[in-house]
Amino acid sequence: MARRRPWTWAAAFTAAVLLVAVTAAAAAVEKRLLVDMTLVPDAASTGAVCLDGSPPAYHLHRGSGAGARGWLLQFEGGGWCNSARSCAERAGTRRGSTSLMTKLEVFSGVLSNDPAMNPDFYNWNRVKLRYCDGGSFAGDSEFTNGSSVIYMRGQRIWDAIITDLCQKGLHRAEKVLLSGCSAGGLATFFHCDDLQERLGGTATVKCMSDAGFFLDV
Repeated sequence: MARRRPWTWAAAFTAAVLLVAVTAAAAAVEKRLLVDMTLVPDAASTGAVCLDGSPPAYHLHRGSGAGARGWLLQFEGGGWCNSARSCAERAGTRRGSTSLMTKLEVFSGVLSNDPAMNPDFYNWNRVKLRYCDGGSFAGDSEFTNGSSVIYMRGQRIWDAIITDLCQKGLHRAEKVLLSGCSAGGLATFFHCDDLQERLGGTATVKCMSDAGFFLDV
């Protein structure tokens, strides 16, 4: 029995340390900002649909206080599909269908509402635009193969999302930052000037493309 005590106390200490670590990890998870998906209403009536025909979507977390009239829009990345076959394959994944996407998104980094982590934009209206068209929000065509149709309607998706956000206060913005990474960074290049024009010059619009320079475009 005397020999077992050191092991028993060590095991108890280890268990206590693990419990503290698990509790801390759980607390960190609880602090994550999870934001619901918003499907754009009536988007299908204008042909603004994902590769598989599902409606486009975004996630919006409202700003507050001094940031209530600031808007940060972030394009989701995810590469391209560059042939009828690759786009048809993508249509059956979360990259081509909002019906297959997670309905809750973790807002972190520049989308975080933690002033310690995101001091510049934590209280702005922050939006993540979900990517489901396979062409950096820029195409406007469709491909029919027998009974199946693949929709490449990125431009219409952009139009529908911005129209919907304007109805939710974007048209009253004072400051706007449009951003994105990879395919989302390329979309930032494509739509920066258009966003400025849509807001009528009343807002200060800045654009930040992260790794969005594609040599084959």
